[in-house]
Amino acid sequence: MTDLASTRVLLVDGSQLITEGLRLSLHRTHCFRVVGIAHTVAEAARSLRGTVVDLVVTDFDVPGAGPLRTVRDTAQYRPSARVVVLSNADSPSWARAALDAGAVAYLLKTSPVAELLPLIAAAVRGAPATIDARVGSLARLPSRMPPPASLGRLSAREFDVLAEMAKGMDNARIAQRLFISNDTVKTHVKAILRKLGARDRAHAVALVLGESSEAFVTT
Repeated sequence: MTDLASTRVLLVDGSQLITEGLRLSLHRTHCFRVVGIAHTVAEAARSLRGTVVDLVVTDFDVPGAGPLRTVRDTAQYRPSARVVVLSNADSPSWARAALDAGAVAYLLKTSPVAELLPLIAAAVRGAPATIDARVGSLARLPSRMPPPASLGRLSAREFDVLAEMAKGMDNARIAQRLFISNDTVKTHVKAILRKLGARDRAHAVALVLGESSEAFVTT
């Protein structure tokens, strides 16, 4: 669908302030037709069953069930609808989970509206899967190269730590960003190196991103 003015939108978020702000912005900028607003998973499911929608803009973790439930409900009830996930977390594992569940975009709520709206419009027009540029580079691996088979052995938290390592963060900064202790970061780093068969941090990042170790040391 390319006629934005005829796009029927369902907004799903636990915050009324966010849904109302999105409703006004989408209508003013692209003349989207917001046909439903839901603040819980149950409300979203009822809307999906009873209302034809072309686009669902939803929080990653809507109150009432586990993360991404509304994404999966959309696939069940309105398989032709495109889903854009908004989140507060710049977590690569969350972004990949959203796309794996069927979303076409993972965007950050902290982005200026002027940046969000064109990305949402692009999703409606059929743009390839999109991940906010501020989310760790590991989240964009599918568009760059197949990840090493050993990457699948990492836990979700180890993946997040590896993503921060890819950004050049030291242990203290990783601990701060992920709200864990320095000792826990050290434990995760050791596990990552062991599972990837890497000799050091730069080598681990290089193995995953397909670059030379020296490139990550000097950049």
